Amino acid sequence: MRRREHPLWILVAIYGGLAFMIGFVFGALREIVLIPRFGDEPGHWIEFPLVTVPIAIIGWMIGRRRAGQLGQAWAIGVGGVAVLLAIESIFALGVMGVTVSDYVDSFNIFKGALFPFGLAIMAAAPPVGSALARPSER
Repeated sequence: MRRREHPLWILVAIYGGLAFMIGFVFGALREIVLIPRFGDEPGHWIEFPLVTVPIAIIGWMIGRRRAGQLGQAWAIGVGGVAVLLAIESIFALGVMGVTVSDYVDSFNIFKGALFPFGLAIMAAAPPVGSALARPSER
């Protein structure tokens, strides 16, 4: 029995939305528990794998559903990142009132930002899942 294939845009929206939700939950944990207990930089370092691993696993699983279709898997990965960034930007700048300069600094790896590395892993997870899918899943 063949699995039902969801339209690409739905997978992109699901991936980006789930990534935002995971980041929101662990971001709150970082601000409420990790930073007060361990400090700013260690709090971010502790949170990074807690956020990145589940997002990468979700991306890998979504990519497996597009086994052997690397172009579509890359579209899901990059599209998911775009959805995440759109939601994140609206939330940070519009709802939380973060200044544009502070928001841009959250992407500056030279100032210790880990977010761009997480975005790269998020973008690459679906194609990795697609490429590593077993022949029976293709």
